[in-house]
Amino acid sequence: MKKINVDRKVLPFSFILKSLLMGKLVLIMICAFCVQASAFKGSAQSRVNLRLEKTTLKKVLAKIEDQTSIHFVYNDDQVSSFRNVNVDFQNLSWQRGLEILLKNTKLSYKLLGANTVVLTGFPIQYETTITGKIVNKDNIGIEGVSVLEKGTTNGVSTDANGEFTIQVKNESSELEISHVGYQTQVVPVSVSKLNIILKEVNSSLDSVVVIGYGSVNRKTVTGAISSIKGDALNTTSNTNVLQALAGRVPGLTAFQTTGQPGAAVSVKIRDNPSFASTGVLYVVDGVPFNNSATDPASNPVYGSGGSNQSPLNFINPNDIESIEVLKDASSAAIYGAQAGGGVVLITTKKGKNGAAKVEYSFNGAFQKMSKFYDIFDTKDYMEERNGILYEKYLRDNKLAPYGTAEANSVAAFIPRYTQTQIDTTPNRPNAMRAITRNGFVQQHNMSISGMSGKTQYYISGNYLDQKGVIRGSDYKRYNARVNLTQTISDKIKVGISAISSNSTTNNQSIGTSLAQSGGIIVAALYWPANLPLQNADGSFTANTDYPAIPNPLSYLTVTDQTQFKRLLGNAWGEWDIIPGLKARANFSYDQSTAKRSAYLPTTFLFGARTGGNASIGETNATSKLLEYTLNYTKSIGGNQRINAIAGYSYQLNNNDGFNAQNNSFVSDAFLYNNLGAGASTKPSVGSFKSSQTWASYFARAIYTLDNRYTLTASVRRDGSSIFAQNRKYGYFPSVALGWMVSDEDFFKNILPVVSSLKLRASYGTTGNSNIGQNALILYAAGLNNYVYNNTIATGVALSQISNPNLTWETNRELDFGIDYQILNNRISGSFDYFQKYVTNLLTFIPLTTDYPVTSYAGNAGKTGTHGWEIGLHSRNIVPATNRGFSWSTDLTLSHYYSYWIRRSPSALLTLPKYINPKGQFDNEAIYGYQNDGIYRGNGAAPAAMPGLIPGGLMIKDLNGYDTNGNLTGTPDGKISSADETYLGSNVPKLSFGFGNTFKYKNFDLAIYFYGNVGALKLNSDYQYSFLMEANMAQFGWNALSVVKDRWSYQNTNASWPTGLNTGYEAYTSASNFWYEKADFIRCRDITFGYQLPASMLKGQNVFSNIRITAGVQNPFILTGYKGADPELQNFAAYPLTKSFNLGANITF
Repeated sequence: MKKINVDRKVLPFSFILKSLLMGKLVLIMICAFCVQASAFKGSAQSRVNLRLEKTTLKKVLAKIEDQTSIHFVYNDDQVSSFRNVNVDFQNLSWQRGLEILLKNTKLSYKLLGANTVVLTGFPIQYETTITGKIVNKDNIGIEGVSVLEKGTTNGVSTDANGEFTIQVKNESSELEISHVGYQTQVVPVSVSKLNIILKEVNSSLDSVVVIGYGSVNRKTVTGAISSIKGDALNTTSNTNVLQALAGRVPGLTAFQTTGQPGAAVSVKIRDNPSFASTGVLYVVDGVPFNNSATDPASNPVYGSGGSNQSPLNFINPNDIESIEVLKDASSAAIYGAQAGGGVVLITTKKGKNGAAKVEYSFNGAFQKMSKFYDIFDTKDYMEERNGILYEKYLRDNKLAPYGTAEANSVAAFIPRYTQTQIDTTPNRPNAMRAITRNGFVQQHNMSISGMSGKTQYYISGNYLDQKGVIRGSDYKRYNARVNLTQTISDKIKVGISAISSNSTTNNQSIGTSLAQSGGIIVAALYWPANLPLQNADGSFTANTDYPAIPNPLSYLTVTDQTQFKRLLGNAWGEWDIIPGLKARANFSYDQSTAKRSAYLPTTFLFGARTGGNASIGETNATSKLLEYTLNYTKSIGGNQRINAIAGYSYQLNNNDGFNAQNNSFVSDAFLYNNLGAGASTKPSVGSFKSSQTWASYFARAIYTLDNRYTLTASVRRDGSSIFAQNRKYGYFPSVALGWMVSDEDFFKNILPVVSSLKLRASYGTTGNSNIGQNALILYAAGLNNYVYNNTIATGVALSQISNPNLTWETNRELDFGIDYQILNNRISGSFDYFQKYVTNLLTFIPLTTDYPVTSYAGNAGKTGTHGWEIGLHSRNIVPATNRGFSWSTDLTLSHYYSYWIRRSPSALLTLPKYINPKGQFDNEAIYGYQNDGIYRGNGAAPAAMPGLIPGGLMIKDLNGYDTNGNLTGTPDGKISSADETYLGSNVPKLSFGFGNTFKYKNFDLAIYFYGNVGALKLNSDYQYSFLMEANMAQFGWNALSVVKDRWSYQNTNASWPTGLNTGYEAYTSASNFWYEKADFIRCRDITFGYQLPASMLKGQNVFSNIRITAGVQNPFILTGYKGADPELQNFAAYPLTKSFNLGANITF
């Protein structure tokens, strides 16, 4: 007989039995007693013989059970206190023996059924306080567990130790215990102190997964959906949640292509080979948000300068409950044309049952550049410049090894710097070090959540202050969020949520150009190392050899600021019409403004040229979304279940903006605050406005049979104002199947080691309409002048050709997947193989030069993508109660390849002959020339490269043209564009991430890595440095110190080519010599955490939980790539940083 022990284990059967003892069920109990009277008499004839001394009541009851057919049910708290019991029963009926046994205990008994006896007593005094502790199987308290008095809104949450206190209303109350990742339990409150062990969900298949417009049990998921909990993203000082996704989700790549504060993270799901890709669709709490104004207004004076704002900067990472990534078209099809690039669903935290819970967290991080540019110091620079000038002297005068002229036949070489100048010039500060600093990030988060009456609330605030490692770059952000849910009745709920974000970015110009759109890093890298940065009076010095590049320090006098404001509000209501049928209405409003203001003062080169230059640019985006949904859930016959949803969506997006510019200011003091003060005769002014309307219908049905077979079907009909009337609507259906093979009887005997196995297959379509909101406009104000009435006038001109047949770009995707768990759920994971086809690619098709319009919007071409992805989680060491140590591992692997299936006819006409029409997608393929080594002057120059000087790169002669311009397939004895060939791809063949988490009692350690294999990347850092004849010899620019190993008459075995012009730069600069494998493994994060034990917090009523963390982000990278960083986008990009952080999370 198994006793009902609330302290250790709670079984559903006990709940039923105990509820019968409650006051409201007394009548039912009496009736049951009467019905069983005859059976009672029969049972009462059982006799017991028992003699025990100084024993417990529980043991006596057990002995009675051994001698009779009676089974006892009781509360352990009520029986365990009787420990000194003496009995002497000689041939007594069990009934008489029990009466003697309970005589002085205040306990009584009732017979329930033929052989079950329920002991009752010590009734709880209602209303009263119930206390308890909720632990996991390792007896460790669980924080944040919801404890709700069933049928009421009265509830609390457990503290950091898993303890709770709740006032219950009546003696028949039951407590519903629930927490993410654990099985929900219902516990009767028949004792005043509860010790409850929560069971983890049987497997990841039992967890709840958020999908489009709803949620389902993972067991019934039929699409490729990956989930990650918010807690896993908040272990470090991430300023943006997308930073933490790198390597954690199979099929999703998240790379930080710049380290600029507040910058966007490049995110791609699988691949979307399209010229008009919309990127990833982000849905926050069920609301797709408009991403139109996340990019700062481009500054017409200063170039792009800053960096794109991350689309999720307005969300505090600490507010995120979970993230779901919809990777395949079948799971994303419910969002139709906006989901072509995949969907990321973000669920934010909401108030939980119980009293107010206040949390505060802080994270501070010290940052430094992950890799410093190694450029020449003063002495080495002066010697290297003399050296390249001497090489140039030898070549120009055809002296050995560049010719056979005699030295006495030409003028003597005059070095740029004498040895005395080299020896006496002081070592100047490195210009790169002059513009950099140690960065610092501080982040503060505060939240208050709970439930008051029938109102659930969650209110939070976030402050972020980041000082970039490049001087003059910083980022500040203020976020506030409120989420309220009000229960009007048992059928109606309403809610509102609002997110407000206000950020200010001080931009520092980052670019690769040497013109006005260049940047501070380019200026610092090129600054002559022998020149001081400032004169004795503090003014900026100039490079007289090339005065077109500003002094690096002068960039710090520029004012360039972007202000970004966003308000996202949402109001909703739900009505449970009848059991299983629920209606929901939702209205959201999203408004964002990006304003960029800049002033180039006269202390800055480009400002001095115009007498000071001021500009203001602003973009505004608003989105209004109205949605209605009707959800129906029905169980049929106990083994079938239907979940269906139908809805209507209407969305209006408006975008507008302006820019204004003026120059020639009397004083720099005005900055950009008074554009009218400029004396320019023709200030620049511009503006724009556009709008787009969407109207959509969607539906989905999920049918489950025996909890083993699942069929999911959906369809969405999107209408957009972009297209002409006959093409206005697009249809995006999907269908998916799931089969829990492991639940089949035949499978359980074949592979018992497999805990669960599910097979998935899906086909779905999504779309794209990202061709511009004014694709059908024919005329626009032009800048061309016309003669009208003998005067010059500006008129309205034909700006584009309307295409009434322009239609939706469509993505069709087929996915096959496996979800599995083996070794008693110790190892779990998934595998997916997919094929994707993009048809009717949206693009601008070129026209011949005879037309006044050069192109028109149209559909052309078809691309394909195939790939696979693997996700794996293993619990290597499961914590034992006596040790408390655990170790788990996560691994993700992804591969895809995108290619052309059919190009447009117009593209084929202009496609270079060397490009395979069905080769890799254009934006990912790299074409160039194959290097054949360095010509070291031994023997004659290659026949295909006559006149090549020693030290020059040799190019392979692979192909040639015939008289008709067609490729011959054989070398033709000369280097030309015919020799250009496929070199590789900038897309990795394999992306991966892996991490380990270790826990021991109150300590935890998490280490995470991610990386790429198989991509090629241009090492433009080195390539630019080896253009020495122009850069260093003529202009006096500095260079990376690697050029010291260049080929010269004194270093003929060098690893690098000459710095002189060879006459073949058009070919050698595009050769694979400058491309390197961009394989890397980056340690993304190491975090060590410690949670103060409950014993340290006793004796005070302020803190309920304190957790302290310390860690480092980007501590190291393993790579053979010699450039600044394999992830950075281009030459002289804003460097990535190492961050050393310390944080604390405090619950009050």
